[in-house]
Amino acid sequence: MDLEKMRKWLEITNEYKQNDFWTNVLKYKAPEQFFNTNTYTLVYDFYQDEEDNFIIVEMPGVYEEELTIRLLSKTQLLIKGTITPVFPAEMEVLRERYYGEIERIIQLPEAAESHLLQIQLLNGLLHISYPRQVGTIAFNKGL
Repeated sequence: MDLEKMRKWLEITNEYKQNDFWTNVLKYKAPEQFFNTNTYTLVYDFYQDEEDNFIIVEMPGVYEEELTIRLLSKTQLLIKGTITPVFPAEMEVLRERYYGEIERIIQLPEAAESHLLQIQLLNGLLHISYPRQVGTIAFNKGL
């Protein structure tokens, strides 16, 4: 795939559209990442109740000591880690799972303070919670 042709196509579509859909998509993922099958994207769920926000992130094969969680801003949470293989590479016959560096920036629907984040890694799931801010707007599920 010719990335320069794809960029030109995006420029043309941006001229004729009503919103910044592609611009917003490309803020979080470079065009070549859409076609790279050798990467792994962290997937997560976000939940809220009256008092707290909850994030559940799939982290298969990541050890706590290889995990970095940091607020980049009050509404951007960086999660980085390394998925470590269970067996050495020389034992490999067939591999479908991804091993290596993983990273994702999660846009938080409500502001967070780093000292209020509660974090637990359990059975391949990263559990993050933090208190809701009074008077904030709830996450828009339609996005």
